[in-house]
Amino acid sequence: MVAQKMLEGNVLWSYDHELTNEKGTSWIKKLAGLFSFLKPIHKHEGNILLASNGIFITGDEQLEVPLSNIEEVYMGFDELFPASPIKNFGLFWQPIRIRSTISRTQSQTVYLVINRTGIFSDNQTWFNTLISLLR
Repeated sequence: MVAQKMLEGNVLWSYDHELTNEKGTSWIKKLAGLFSFLKPIHKHEGNILLASNGIFITGDEQLEVPLSNIEEVYMGFDELFPASPIKNFGLFWQPIRIRSTISRTQSQTVYLVINRTGIFSDNQTWFNTLISLLR
């Protein structure tokens, strides 16, 4: 079966362990994020494609997440990606968190911000499409 392309765009993303290392972010950087168009916390940038068989990211690092490996999809803030350093405290967008299996004993969690314009993002559309594919 040939995979069907569903959505594509640009993405800012990080693994959960990379955000854990960012918890000591200075208060000046957090405060500046509230009043400027700084990008949200992230370690990687690139392009993202959602196909009928998975999520594919290209850019400074490659990532492939088959839909069959996805354990959890969540849209919202948490302790690793808080709303506090985000302009308008995340009123207009929230990150997507995807936890997937790598092997029987390993999993990975990534945080995505897709097609961010400075105030808005396409995360709601991506979240809804991803949920419908996983059902």
